[in-house]
This record gives sequence, structure tokens and C-alpha cells, in this order.
Amino acid sequence: MSTAVLPWRLAGFATVVRLERPRETVARPAVLPGIDDLRGRDHDAWRALFDREMPAIYRYALSRLGDGTAAEDATSEVFEQAWEHAHTLDDQGLPARAWLFGIARHVVNSERRSWFRRPPQVALESFDGGAADHGLSPERLDLARAIAALEPGHGEIVSLRFIHGLSLQETAAALSLSVDAVKGRQARALMALRARLTA
Repeated sequence: MSTAVLPWRLAGFATVVRLERPRETVARPAVLPGIDDLRGRDHDAWRALFDREMPAIYRYALSRLGDGTAAEDATSEVFEQAWEHAHTLDDQGLPARAWLFGIARHVVNSERRSWFRRPPQVALESFDGGAADHGLSPERLDLARAIAALEPGHGEIVSLRFIHGLSLQETAAALSLSVDAVKGRQARALMALRARLTA
């Protein structure tokens, strides 16, 4: 298989993510790609990683950028950078998704800086595939607006932990923080979110 057919290099790969609701019970492969296989750039391992993690990375980028096309470009860039730097992937006992979210965070922040530091947005599509098409409940709409109004650091913690489902350890790895720092930021972010929701 040539590198030209790796899935993140195909235009429109995220279209299915935009058109479908996220599935909470998506059957994930029983065997995760091994770190050694990913470091060795095994195409099957990378395809399995892409199939498993692309929807979450795409939704993270969409939630931070607020634009489907920009989110698809950012997702593609995440996997491209991961592929290029596969040799840097360390086995820290965490799934490769923590490493990918760390790359995604840098790609998204770089993209946002290029937009002249405009404030982050939370796209409603990142919650359940689209507010208009899928009947986003008033509660979820209020939650999306409250998260969007949080300061960027708080919104990012809430997004990674509770929208994208990263563990404390995965979030710490993605943000290059200690687990205790994530716990502290999470507590402050949830207090700020609670204040917004009860105001």
C-alpha cells in the first residue's frame, strides 16, 4: 500500500462524520494498534487507528474551530503530523489517542492563531451531529452555549474530558500537564460552567 492512499490524505474523509450522529456504542476493534506497529508505520495499524480515532479528533477540531471544512483540514493535519513523527510515540501505558489529542491541540491552536486570535467556538455539530437536523435538545443547546462562553482553557478541559471522553491521564498527556493539574483545572472549569448554567 502506498502512502498516497492513507485515509487522511483523501479529500472529504470526514463527510460521513458531519452527516451522522455520533454513536456512543460504536463497536471498536478489540485489538488496538500496537505502539511498535505505529512507530514502524505499519499501514494496517495506522488505518485501524484512523478508523477508530478520526471521528473524535474531527469532533474535537470542529468544537474548537466551529467550521466543518477547517475541522477536516485540521484533522488531516493531525494524522499527517502523527505519521511524520511516528518515531516520537512513546509507550507510556496510554492509548495512542492521548498522543493524537496532544497533536490535535497544537494543530487547532495554530489554526486559531492564524485567525488573529479570534475567540474559540463550540460547534453544535460536535455534540450530536447537528442542531437543526437532529433536534438538539434545549438542555444540550444551553450546555453548548455555556461551554462556548467559558474562557478557552476551561472550555478545552470540559471538551476533552466530557465531550470527547478522555480519561484524566489521557487529558494530562494531551495537554502536557500533570494529572493533578488537570484535576484542578477541571474543578475550576466545572465551577465556571455551573455558574453560567445557573445564571
